[in-house]
Amino acid sequence: MWFRNLRVWQLEAPWDISAHTLGDALASARFAPCAPGQLETLGWEPPVAELDEELVREVAGRQLLRARIQERVLPGAAVAEVLAERVAELEAREGAPVRGARRRELAEEVRAALVPRALLRSQRQWLLVDRDAGLVMVDTATAARGEALLSLLRGSLGSLPIRPLAFAQPVDGVLTRWLRSGELPDGLALGEWCDLEHPQDTRNKVRFRGQPLDEDEVVATLDRGLRVTALELLWEHGDGEPLRCVLSEDGALRRLKLPDAEAEPGSDESEAARVDADLALLGLTLQGFFEVLFPAFGGRVAD
Repeated sequence: MWFRNLRVWQLEAPWDISAHTLGDALASARFAPCAPGQLETLGWEPPVAELDEELVREVAGRQLLRARIQERVLPGAAVAEVLAERVAELEAREGAPVRGARRRELAEEVRAALVPRALLRSQRQWLLVDRDAGLVMVDTATAARGEALLSLLRGSLGSLPIRPLAFAQPVDGVLTRWLRSGELPDGLALGEWCDLEHPQDTRNKVRFRGQPLDEDEVVATLDRGLRVTALELLWEHGDGEPLRCVLSEDGALRRLKLPDAEAEPGSDESEAARVDADLALLGLTLQGFFEVLFPAFGGRVAD
C-alpha cells in the first residue's frame, strides 16, 4: 500500500467536486520534467500509470491523486570543490584574496553552471480526499511537504477551504495519560516506540525503541516531568495483524503499517483493478481506525 505516513486536514465546506471535474482542473498542473536550469518541479500524474489521461481515481466516494516531485541533486561537496578551483584561479590571476560578496557571487555562478548537469531524482506522493468524512490526507511526515501539495491542489482548483485537523483535547496530554496509566480505548494498545520531552527544556529528551512501554523505566521518565511527543499505537480490529503507527503530538501518523494492505494480484488483474482494491481497503481501514481514535481526543474541533 502507498501510505507510509499520514497528515490529515479537515475540509471547511462540503466536497462536491466529481472525479471528472477534478481531473480537468488538475490537468493545468500536470507534471513536466525539470528543464535544464530548473532545480525542482511539482505536478500531478495519473494514479494508474496505464490510464495516462486519468488524473483522479475514485472508489466509494474517495478520490485518489498522485503528485510527482522531481529535483536536481547537487551535492554541496561538488559545489565546494569546483568553487575552490575557481577561487584559486581568480586569486592567482588578480593577486588578491577572494572574500565576501565576490566569493558568494562566484559560488552562485558555480551552482548555475552545475545545475544542468546534476542528476534527477523523483518522489511520488499520494493525496486522498474522503468526501464523506470531510478529510484530505497526504502521505507525508512533514508539514512543509504536505502544505506544498495542498498549495498545488489549491492552485489547480482556484480555492481550497481547508485547515489542519484539530481535536478538543491536546494530543500530547492524551498520549501522556495513556502511557502513564496503560489504559487506552478499546481496540488500542501501546506499541514499542515512544518519544518524550521536557516542556520547559526541549533538550531534555528520552526515546524508547523496541521495548515494552509498561516498564517502570518508562513511567519514571514521566515522573521527571517529561511529556509524550510521539507514541506507537496498535489498533486491533480483527483476527489478523493490527494496524501500527506512531502518532505525533501534531497529529501526524508516521511509520504507518496497514494490515494486509495489498491484495494478492491475480495473473490477469490489471493495474487499475489493483489500485481500486487497495484504495477500497485503505479507505475502510482508515475509517475504522479514525472512528476509534478521534473520539479518544474529544472529537474533531468543528470551528
